[in-house]
This record gives sequence, structure tokens and C-alpha cells, in this order.
Amino acid sequence: MTQQNLLIVGAGGVGGVAAHKAAQFSHEFGAITLASRTLAKVDAIAADAQQRWGKAGGRRLIGTRQVDAQDKDAATALIRNLRADIVLNVASPYCNEALMDASIATGAHYIDTAVAESEYVENAPPPWYANFEWPRRPAFEAAGRSAVLGIGFDPGTVNVFCAHAKKHLFDRIDTIDIIDVNGGDHGRYFATNFDADTNLREIREDVIYWEDGAFKALPHHSRKMTVTLPVVGEHVVYSMGHDELHSLPSSFPDAQRIEFWMGFGEHYLQVFSVLENLGLLSSIPVEVDGVEIAPVRMVKAVLPDPATLAQGYRGEVCIGCDLRGEKDGAPKRCFVYSTCDHTKCYAEVGSQAISYTTGVPAVTAAILLARGAWAPGTMVNVEELDPDPFMALMPEIGIGWDVIDLPLDGGWPEAARLADNG
Repeated sequence: MTQQNLLIVGAGGVGGVAAHKAAQFSHEFGAITLASRTLAKVDAIAADAQQRWGKAGGRRLIGTRQVDAQDKDAATALIRNLRADIVLNVASPYCNEALMDASIATGAHYIDTAVAESEYVENAPPPWYANFEWPRRPAFEAAGRSAVLGIGFDPGTVNVFCAHAKKHLFDRIDTIDIIDVNGGDHGRYFATNFDADTNLREIREDVIYWEDGAFKALPHHSRKMTVTLPVVGEHVVYSMGHDELHSLPSSFPDAQRIEFWMGFGEHYLQVFSVLENLGLLSSIPVEVDGVEIAPVRMVKAVLPDPATLAQGYRGEVCIGCDLRGEKDGAPKRCFVYSTCDHTKCYAEVGSQAISYTTGVPAVTAAILLARGAWAPGTMVNVEELDPDPFMALMPEIGIGWDVIDLPLDGGWPEAARLADNG
């Protein structure tokens, strides 16, 4: 089987992890190229990956190119020039449309880690995938090419966890609670763990969740609960709108409720509230000295670059799915999850765990496409695919997983604090 050429687009924290992991497993691909708007960034990442994973005097593991990923024509020309078979989009969600269209035009397979967004638009109607991605499904299907949507960790791996639970752990799933807790500390006064524009927007927007056969909405930070998760322990988590909620109901139509929860500390919430009350988190442009600018873009400009948080980041993250339903006629509840250590991620690839947990699943998916183990030949959300190849491969690429049973009364055992996925 001819090896597939891989094009990675994006040079942020996730792009760096994806490049390192692609270099580490370069035998799975043909030519590997990293592209971004800023050539200096991709050159630095490629040089670091070469130093860590290459052999002295050996072949160059990653080539680099400059591209404006929001320019469809430029992206199309680059894919054709490189003869890229797989496009891994880890750039801004604003780039999704151009890169999907460029993949369709060139016959490349497509992978991304987040749902597409429009600049200056807030609270897009659910389901979000219906706005930009799903209308392009017929084009991918007509071309017989694969598009795997939202394969980071959340969205992505948690979707696979749900598919794994449906296939192996439950006869019926009644509720899905996706829980994401970062128990780490980067030591900065205030920072976002990935692109601030995207991160602050998703926190600020209305909460979207699925219940009783319909999408429902709540004000942000209006619903919370306390959980005790493996490794990271007890945390308060808040209901929040998130990408995976907009595709899972299609594959789990019998689920009475599907909801996403994220942990926030008191200090983070206080700073966030001040910024929001001052109008500084809005995506709608305002005029400043004759220049139109979205306030959140200014905040992004003055916050630390997420890629700079890795050194000195301490602690771990835990992300998983609290699933309830029935197995063999008896009620069942379990937690399918992964943990990841910030310090270990930095030692391995120079990254913090948030970027690592997005980049590793994306490269895992790219390898499965390159091998032909995943070959849908159309556009799919991750939960539509067989979870077994992914669950087997992801630990080899860098992230393990585990399953623990939980009390049926909805509580969390203290013992969960001591559990680990190794």
C-alpha cells in the first residue's frame, strides 16, 4: 500500500504536538509537511521535532510551507503542490470552510479538531455542524473521500468513548455527561489553554445541551455540580455548550440527556466576569480610533500565548464520559476517561497537556486513515466510526484510557481520586 502524504495546517500548541507525533511515527506516512501563515513558527517546530525524533544525518522528517489557511485557492494550490493525501486541520476554526473546500477540490482526506465558526457571530443555532460541515457531506461522498470531524479530545476522543460504551459496555445508554477538568496550574494571572478567541467565546456563549429529544439553552455558568475524578480529585464543574453535543444526539437518539461540563476555579471566574461585564469578551467589532476590532481580539493580543504556558505547568487533566443506562437488564453507570500530566507532556514534546490531548487523537486518526483502518469514504463525526481501532492505537501514540464503575445514586466514590490509567 502506497504511503499517504500528510499536510498538517496550524502552528499553535496543537499544531506543535501534531507535528511532533507525526514525526515520531513518521514511518506511518509518506511526506509530512507543516504549514501556517507564519513560516518562522513552522520552521521552529519542525527543527525541534527533527532534533527530538530524527537521527543524526538522517532524512528530514517534516517539511514546512507558508499558507493563509482561510484562503481556499492558496490552500488548494498547496495541497496539489505537495500531493497531500490527508489534510490535518489544527488551525483556527475560522479556517475549516476553506480547508474542507480545498480538500474536496483536490481529493484529499480531511481531519479537524473543532467545529467551524464564523468571525463576529455569536450563539450560532444548534446543531452547529449543520451550519458548515454537514452541507459538504455530499461532496465528500461523491468523491469517495473521508472527512473525520472533531477528532481532538473533546470533541473527539470523548465521542469515541461513547461509541465504545455503546458497543461494549451498555445495551442502552440513557444519559451522557462529558466532564473536563484541568487540575493543573500554569502560574499566570489569567490565560487560556488554547486560542483565546475560540476559548473565551465558547465559555461566554449560551449553554447548549440535549434533553428529551431537543436542544435546550441556559445562561453560561448557571448550572454546576461537584465531581471527584480520577487523579485530579474533587472539582466544581459547570454546564457548557460544546462541539460534541451537536453531533452525539444523531448517534444516541434514545439518550434522555447529553451534557458537557468543564471545571473552572474561582479566580478564573472572577477575572472572566470582569472582562465580560466590561464588554471585552464580545466577538462583535467596535470602532476604536477609526479601526473596527472585536474586543475579544484585543484581549487575545495581551494574554499569554497558550504555547508559552507549557514550561512550568504543573498538575494533570482528567477528561471522560459519565454514562448511565442498562446492561443485561440491570442499571449500570461507569466513567470512561483519560488523564494526562502537564510536566510529562512538556518533557516529551514541549507542550502542555491541553494541546497534547488534542494533538495525539488527531494524529491517531490520521494514522488510521493512512492505514485504511478507518475508511468511511464520506464525511463522518467520530462516533459513527468503529471505536476499536482508535481505542487500541491511541495509547501507543501517547494517551491511555480506563473505565471505572460509579455509584448508581449519582455520587462519586472517594476511591476515584486514587484511580489512574497508567
